[in-house]
Amino acid sequence: MNIEDASLTLFFTGSISLKTWSEVGNLDREVELYRELLKHIKNVNFITYGGEDTQYSDKLDRIRVLPTKWHSRKELTVFRLLLKYHSEIRESNIFKTNQIYGSEIPIWLKKKYNKPLITRCGYLPSQFLMEEKKDEETVTRAKRQEHEAFSNADIGVVTSSRDKEYVTMEYGIETEKIRVIPNYVPTEVFKPLIAPEKKYDVIYVGRGDRQKNLLNLMKAIKYLREKGRKISIVMIGKCRENPEIKKIIKKEKLGAELLGNVPNYELPQYLNQSRLFILPSRYEGHPKVLLEAMSCGLPCIGTDVQGIKDDITHLENGYLCGTDFKSIANAIDDVLEDKNLQKKMGKKARNYILRNYSLDRILKKELEVIEEVLS
Repeated sequence: MNIEDASLTLFFTGSISLKTWSEVGNLDREVELYRELLKHIKNVNFITYGGEDTQYSDKLDRIRVLPTKWHSRKELTVFRLLLKYHSEIRESNIFKTNQIYGSEIPIWLKKKYNKPLITRCGYLPSQFLMEEKKDEETVTRAKRQEHEAFSNADIGVVTSSRDKEYVTMEYGIETEKIRVIPNYVPTEVFKPLIAPEKKYDVIYVGRGDRQKNLLNLMKAIKYLREKGRKISIVMIGKCRENPEIKKIIKKEKLGAELLGNVPNYELPQYLNQSRLFILPSRYEGHPKVLLEAMSCGLPCIGTDVQGIKDDITHLENGYLCGTDFKSIANAIDDVLEDKNLQKKMGKKARNYILRNYSLDRILKKELEVIEEVLS
């Protein structure tokens, strides 16, 4: 069939809804790709798991929302879906997952209706669980789910060549069945702004769990203050909910500003008001926030770990450091002290994003996959 007549149904990550995206500030960003797809295909459906997600319909243009409730017993979730949306599901030409968790639902429906399935994931849960040193049973369960998701797919989509190699080697999936489609950046939104006032030395955006390594970032700020370097830092996102982070900021009088979640398309204002961006994680998948900061032309510091070192070339389009607090502190000090380095890295970071991760480039890759599964 022709691509312009195609209907695609995206199955959200298990238990995730449009409300979830809205609360963390990512609604506009996550929807943008599918708005663009609708210029080339007939229909896009979102199967979400937040109950009454139709309240967001007016923000989705022609995307149809098919909300239901998530149940730990997947057969009940399927039953509810078929009861409410049997015709929409049956008439869809392609099923697609948003992540691995919850992929059992479209796999079951693929088999029932004989539809092509695109298994897409932004990160591989088993890799993150191994980094967190979870027990063997938990990791094995995640690997089993990943194996099912990719082996039942007509095409699998991952965000990096590293993940493609892992999937093909670990699960014996044919290389030709796996595509690399990175996360995209709306480069017309995330861009350098003309002469913004610099209110902050450092900006961090994200969660506050162990992966993000914020305790060492706080120790780094403390270390610099003890050396007589006063650093102003703004922290945006769910990191605000971490009581340990709040405690150390208050105890050590670090003066960090915790803002909580901010709508994604408002982030460029904060990024452009900052002298540098930092992502001090212990590991990453393909971090969108790093790409967005680079797109704004910020000099970016990232730890020399998987998912970050893939996109940062040290002292060229960014600065790589260790995960310990002294390495983080020295990196902040080095970048803040060298305005020429800031300018060079920021310019190269922006150009790197335009070459590799602009929405139009990623949209082209998505359309190629859709055309392939349709044929």
